[in-house]
Amino acid sequence: MYRSVYLLLLPSLCAFLLEPNNQHNSSGGQLVSGNHYLTISRFLEAQQKQHRDTEELHKTMDDTISVLASQLQKKFADLEKKLINDVKKNETCRADDGLEKKIVELEKNYTTLLYELNIAKDANAKMKNQLSVLRNETSSIDDRVKSVEQLRNIQSLQDLQTVKQQIQSLNAQTKSLSQNQFARNQDFLALYNQTSYGFVEAENRLQNFKNMSLTNVNITQKHVTNRFVAVEDRLAQMEAFKNMSLMNTTRLDMKTESLQTQITDNGRKVAIMAKPSGNWDEQSGYIVKFNSVKTSIGLSDMSSFKSSGKFKCEIEGLYSVSVLLNAYNTDVSYKIYLNGNEYSSVYEFVNKVFYQGGAITVILNLHQTDILWVQLSGHMYVIGVYSYITIVMIK
Repeated sequence: MYRSVYLLLLPSLCAFLLEPNNQHNSSGGQLVSGNHYLTISRFLEAQQKQHRDTEELHKTMDDTISVLASQLQKKFADLEKKLINDVKKNETCRADDGLEKKIVELEKNYTTLLYELNIAKDANAKMKNQLSVLRNETSSIDDRVKSVEQLRNIQSLQDLQTVKQQIQSLNAQTKSLSQNQFARNQDFLALYNQTSYGFVEAENRLQNFKNMSLTNVNITQKHVTNRFVAVEDRLAQMEAFKNMSLMNTTRLDMKTESLQTQITDNGRKVAIMAKPSGNWDEQSGYIVKFNSVKTSIGLSDMSSFKSSGKFKCEIEGLYSVSVLLNAYNTDVSYKIYLNGNEYSSVYEFVNKVFYQGGAITVILNLHQTDILWVQLSGHMYVIGVYSYITIVMIK
């Protein structure tokens, strides 16, 4: 809105002569009546009144447009919320062909309403453009009024008549614009009434659609609930079957593990049969070396056994150990040691024969890394060909 404040500086001569052809008085001057002059104050007062009327018209038009636009925006916002809520509630009923057709029809109506709203917005935009033009013309009027103020000292009637004609022309233009604005307002009101009727019809259809949708939702919910109950029963049965299967699987795993252990134990076999190489004469404390191996099963480190005479258990189990040492013209005296400790011993005196032997068999429960060897406990002359050691894993 534009408001203008005019400061009037009135000189000594503050009126315009309307009729230049007046009679002269006796002194040679013209005779002028009071009605032949238009005062500047009256002229400016008329201009200000016209300006105020124009501003009031602008304000009235702006208020009307603002109210109508806010009502339309509120209506459209409510309609969009209703549409969104109804669409969300009816997502479970999309399988119904009749509902889909109604949704399509509703979307078409909504599209039509949006198109009409766009038309209304375009009309509103045109009205705003016209208002802008009217404001520009009002501004032009203000500029011309200022020009008139500058011409207040000019006494030419022809210039004043031109100004009056321009003012009349501006009045006619303002009146024409007012009539056009009134016609636009009537068109806008008609469009608003039509849109309101469309909104009412759309709301009625939405309400009917909502009622039908709620009924379908209740029916669908019952079906879904029954389905859920059946699925839960089926899941309970499957869970029981799963638990039973797990128990059977656990038992089968235990049996498989036991059988695998038994198979593994049966597959682990250890057996050694060895003799000393040649004859030798040794004193007490000598560890007998059975370095001529005849049979070897399940023992990986045979080189250590041959070189040291010590048997290192690699597989835990129950073992049978048999030793026979044959002597020539000496006592038979030796012991079996387990992990450095004496386990068993053999002693035979000379029986006035050249060859005599001493044998022993023991049963041992050996663990991994247990070490077993045969050690002389007295002087012996051993005949290797008739001496041996056997180590056999029983279990």
